[in-house]
Amino acid sequence: MNEQQIQRLCQVVGPKYGLNLTHEGLVITSVNGEPTSFDASQYMPDQFIDFLTKIIGTKMKADLWNWQ
Repeated sequence: MNEQQIQRLCQVVGPKYGLNLTHEGLVITSVNGEPTSFDASQYMPDQFIDFLTKIIGTKMKADLWNWQ
């Protein structure tokens, strides 16, 4: 992925799908406020999107099982 794609993910796509992403250059530094260091330059865009959908799926499962 390139920096323009990362910026778009952080500014537009992430919030649309319930992900608050921050970055420094090509490195994602947090996901939903949790610190991380994913070097997005090591992924093809489709691979990185698949990774993000796993995060969304995990969040959905947690919401389902923790729902009261």
